[in-house]
Amino acid sequence: MRFAIRGIYSTALIKVLLDGGFELTNPTRSQRERFGAEDRGEADILIQENLRNRHYVELRGLREAVDEAVEHITKRIGDTLVLRRDDGDLARARIGFPAHSKKVLDEVRSEVAYTVPWHHYCRAGGEALSTLVSFAEDLVEQGVASEGDVSRLFEDMVARMSPRRGVVVKILHDKPDGTTLKLRPGKTVWRGSGEVKIQRRIMGGGSYDGLNVPKSPGDYAITEAKLMEWYTKTRYFDISGNLKGTYYNVCTPVALYPDHIHYFDLEVDVVVYPDSRSEIIDAEKLENAVEEGRIPRGLGEKALRKAEELAEKQP
Repeated sequence: MRFAIRGIYSTALIKVLLDGGFELTNPTRSQRERFGAEDRGEADILIQENLRNRHYVELRGLREAVDEAVEHITKRIGDTLVLRRDDGDLARARIGFPAHSKKVLDEVRSEVAYTVPWHHYCRAGGEALSTLVSFAEDLVEQGVASEGDVSRLFEDMVARMSPRRGVVVKILHDKPDGTTLKLRPGKTVWRGSGEVKIQRRIMGGGSYDGLNVPKSPGDYAITEAKLMEWYTKTRYFDISGNLKGTYYNVCTPVALYPDHIHYFDLEVDVVVYPDSRSEIIDAEKLENAVEEGRIPRGLGEKALRKAEELAEKQP
């Protein structure tokens, strides 16, 4: 089956699909140079990054081709999140790549060309980071800079990359159903190496999810996030600074960027009441997502183990 592909995941996914017996068609110039590809006619499947959310790729084409491509990609890359829609002989699918899966994509890409550490992580993080990656890899390929120096530079950069103190930060919370929740932005109040604390104002009425504690005027939240950690921690306070409860959001490893945080939500969460009692909530939502194929079973099992650990230790 023939495929055409564009976007930041192209080189890695071409390698995966060629290894799976697919044929590349309608190649770009760089694809011709790297893979010796030729135009082989109309593609059975088209693949490109989601331009509104670079943590996904979109696949569309003949249902059989989409099915096989999704199978090869998920088998090789691992903990991906998959959404699909069939329409007769045609199909669409969306594959989400969490931060740890992007590291696997890096390994695959490095079999084809020099790849900086955190290549796909950075390229998904915005145009400025994406351009920096391309520039650095071009310098190495042209012999201007050494692989070792550039690799060390990127390892150090990502380890220290988080929103600076005082910066307003967006929290992008991708749900397994494909929607992206943009939580109320907050301001960075503390920053460490690969860690950040964000203060957010609580607006509106009602009560806090899971905690069943009423929201009150003047309430605020402190959200703690750590690079590649499998959860975020949010503590809710009243206007006097008294703790109203804690919410652990179990998610794929957290990605920290200069102006935002990103992760894929894994449905199950843990709440801790002011008296230190803890409770796992929404485990049934996780199981439903696994049964429907949106979250791989292995990833779902990791999420549940993490929830159990959080409920016991409350870090």
